[in-house]
Amino acid sequence: MKKYLFISLLLMGISIVGNAQENYIEYHKQVNQAKLQITLENFESALVTYQTVFAQYPKHFYRDVHNACVCAIRCEKYSEAETLAKELVVHGYELEDFEQSAFDAFRNSNKWKSFSSEYTSLRKEYEEGLNVGLRNKYYQLFKEDQMLASSGGGYGTLKNDKDFLELSIRLKTYYELDGIPNYVHNKDTLNLKYWILYRHYFGMKNNADNHPEIKENSNLYKSVDALNWQTILLTELRNGNIEPQFYADAVVYHDPTRPFGKPALKVDFEKEKVSLFMNMKEEERNEINANREAIGLFALNEENSDILRTSWYGNYPFQQINDSLKRVTSSDPMAKLKVIKKYEADAKSLFQKSSLDDFFLGDYKEIKETHFFGL
Repeated sequence: MKKYLFISLLLMGISIVGNAQENYIEYHKQVNQAKLQITLENFESALVTYQTVFAQYPKHFYRDVHNACVCAIRCEKYSEAETLAKELVVHGYELEDFEQSAFDAFRNSNKWKSFSSEYTSLRKEYEEGLNVGLRNKYYQLFKEDQMLASSGGGYGTLKNDKDFLELSIRLKTYYELDGIPNYVHNKDTLNLKYWILYRHYFGMKNNADNHPEIKENSNLYKSVDALNWQTILLTELRNGNIEPQFYADAVVYHDPTRPFGKPALKVDFEKEKVSLFMNMKEEERNEINANREAIGLFALNEENSDILRTSWYGNYPFQQINDSLKRVTSSDPMAKLKVIKKYEADAKSLFQKSSLDDFFLGDYKEIKETHFFGL
């Protein structure tokens, strides 16, 4: 658990150094509460939460603005929806993005005409803010990264790690020139490509950190550590230039200690409840959730499990399964599992598109790991 404590202490240090600036970890904590309000269909409360956080912080991420806009539409507050839709255009939305069903009522409102009349100038504002040369520079680095990643050999092969280090040094040079490019806030196809550049750095670093026989046999990894990306990304997270998931998904790549945990499902047949779960001792879960909350991620526990209402897990077929399990006479555990899987497959196939699919709430629809209790 030393790594977990290090993360918490480092965040405390950053908070002390930068206490004169906005703490965007708090931004994300408030946004998480808005997402939970959305899952309960408390759209007006969620809209108020979004509006409050947007007023407090000058930088917004397009997914949050999208959610706020859809909340305003659900509440038939079309003036607020228009304001938020304009911000979406400045975040990269095009007219075709507003053809989604989420925006149907807004398009049919009396505010659509005035929004449409301003669209061209707003889109021009977005396009003028794009740095095409910057995008091309990172895209070229991404292509080289992908060629290296597909060349075989894996981490721990000194040639591969030497090449990954060279790419990471170039990324650091770009960072020192450009900072974190603003397209991370926008609806932009380079978001994922940009994140992958960091993931491959941490894959190399974490592999070496967890294999002393690799790290101690080459001075190369001193140069890897010297890049100090984890501290930099923590600072950028706090300053509102990346999102918590960006940070967590990058720094844990190839890290078997999983300091931010892995979402799984707890299916409790006695309480007839499906909840978020981590398969570990309670004290370890508490420590990992402290790490998650320290960087603005959802805690993974029963209290936050309303987020599962966005998926078929919210309609889990407890009654059908329990009734069928009573008729299972075999002592083979697989006989019960076969019944469970049949009804789960039926429930999943019958689940219709949720009205909450119009929102960005995090993808909890396809969690692979399930733990059954009370059978």
